Amino acid sequence: MNKNCFCGNTIAYKECCGAIHSGERKAIKAEDLMRSRYTAFVLADVDYILATYSSETCPSDQKKEILEWTKSVEWIGLEVINVEKGSGEDAIGWVEFKASFIEKGQKQMIHEKSFFRKENDSWVYVSGEYIKPANNKKENLPNRNDSCYCGSGKKFKKCCM
Repeated sequence: MNKNCFCGNTIAYKECCGAIHSGERKAIKAEDLMRSRYTAFVLADVDYILATYSSETCPSDQKKEILEWTKSVEWIGLEVINVEKGSGEDAIGWVEFKASFIEKGQKQMIHEKSFFRKENDSWVYVSGEYIKPANNKKENLPNRNDSCYCGSGKKFKKCCM
């Protein structure tokens, strides 16, 4: 794969998340792990997804369900909203993001603040808090004049609406 990585970085998958997936390098920051997990969802790499969970929260008994869901959606894009801690020197970190996808013909979005920590000197995903829109709008889609969730830089009404 020579195109930009699925996680939104402007380097090729092989040098970005692919290097983390293959074990060539570790995720240095919590954000690196979050991006590599998003890319694993895009690629339906459930083994990687489960391997990067905290030992306390891993839903290994749900492997089949996770695989079926990841294969049933079309991933559109990832937007990192905020990062708190999570550097190489930290033991914990949070990453707020929006992941857009199409499921059963409907555009949807996951808006989550994920909690990460280090286990055995490697970042792992512990849990996530879903963030609901303030006005509880249907399907968690942006307003007409918000930036489009696909990452195009255009307003939602001029892009994916």
